[in-house]
Parts: sequence; C-alpha cells; structure tokens
Amino acid sequence: LQTDTDVVVLTTGVLVLITMLPMIPQSGKRYLHDFFGIFGRLSAWCLQNPGHVAEIYLVHLHASVYALFHRLYGMYPCNFVSFLRSHYSMKENLETFEEVVKPMMEHVRIHPELVTGSKDHELDPRR
Repeated sequence: LQTDTDVVVLTTGVLVLITMLPMIPQSGKRYLHDFFGIFGRLSAWCLQNPGHVAEIYLVHLHASVYALFHRLYGMYPCNFVSFLRSHYSMKENLETFEEVVKPMMEHVRIHPELVTGSKDHELDPRR
C-alpha cells in the first residue's frame, strides 16, 4: 500500500486493512504512522490519478479511502487529527485536503475522544 501502483491491488489492500484494524488494535499501533501515510498517499492518488486509471477504478479507490478515513478516525481520533493537521498544513498537500479530505470530514461528528482524550491515552494498552 505504500508503494504499489496497481489501483485494484491498492483498493483490495485498503479494504483488507480496514477489516484487520479492529482485530489488531494493540499490535497495529506501532504501524499507526504507516497507516496514516497510506491514507495520505491514497488521498492524493484519488485526486491526481498518476496511473491514469479508468474512472470506475478511481471511484472504488475513493470509496475505500473514505472507509479507511472512518476507521482511523473512529479508532485513533486524536492521533489521526494530529496527522491530518500536520500533513495537510503543507502547501503541496492543500489541494488534496480541499478536494478529497475536507469533504470526508464534513460527514463526521466530533469524536468525544478529541475532547476527553489525548494522543498518548489512545495508545495506552489498557484502553
């Protein structure tokens, strides 16, 4: 997911990741920044279409990235929002944020952990 360019493989891989994340919440935490990087990469892919793939494949990729957004926001809201803030504050990522990520954010409510939790508390094994 970090380097592949085949949109079918990417879409399938994201769907597998979404399915596996709730099953491995503790062991997956060490790869959290990798998961966030995958989200950032594939969000940009949805906008830029570097492989010039057919529109139907992009629709499926976008849907899977949207599902990944919901999974990461639901499981690790403080860390994910922190990633979004740092990653999309860079000028080169602003267009991706405006066109792909911001519309995703408009369809979620504020997560209670953003008020009562912290990045460290989210990663605590006792949680």
